[in-house]
Amino acid sequence: MAGKTAIRKPPVKVRVKSAPRKAAHARARVPNVERSALTRLRLVEATVQCLYELGYHQTSTVVVTQRAKVSRGAMLHHFPSKADLMMATMDHIRGKRGEAHRKHLEKITTEREQFLQLIDVLWEEFQTPTGVARIELMLGSRNDPELGPRFSKLNLELEVIHKELIWSRAQRLGIRNRKKVDAFTQLYAAAVRGLAIDALWPQSMPDIKGAIALLKEAQLNLLETLAEK
Repeated sequence: MAGKTAIRKPPVKVRVKSAPRKAAHARARVPNVERSALTRLRLVEATVQCLYELGYHQTSTVVVTQRAKVSRGAMLHHFPSKADLMMATMDHIRGKRGEAHRKHLEKITTEREQFLQLIDVLWEEFQTPTGVARIELMLGSRNDPELGPRFSKLNLELEVIHKELIWSRAQRLGIRNRKKVDAFTQLYAAAVRGLAIDALWPQSMPDIKGAIALLKEAQLNLLETLAEK
């Protein structure tokens, strides 16, 4: 009608549907480096379990690939050969053993008691899957032309490091006879490793416990004989 002011209606807001949001965890992609490290760790941990359950000769890269649930390509990318996989596994075991020693010994306040616990912590480690895997690698590598020389070299390096660590502890207790300390370190490491092989047959355990006790008695005698009063 003329003379009347037209009433303007407010504009209708049109809602534009946005694309559905993806879950936060889907957006947060794991960096390639981290994913690669996780895949490598899965392969190594699967190798430990295979060595523990199946033994060295039955632990093939195919079996490990299946156990780790990764692709064959991922395996070959990280470990082109079985020897490469086994060396990485040995390095993983070394780290686990060192960590176990630290956790066990840091609970003990005196140097003397820490020294007397060395046999116990080594024995405990040999009862774990990584301990058994270590034995399988040591025995299996003997006749492996690719792994054997590499494992032997690493094993010698670890033996030297082990003796240095024990000698350092012995010195803090006032022991000055390096030759006897090195000999005892060789003795108890080899004895515990051999007893761990016996322990693969459970019926041997009662006698093994007595042997460990005797070994610890020799350790105590060594400490009391060589430590400066």
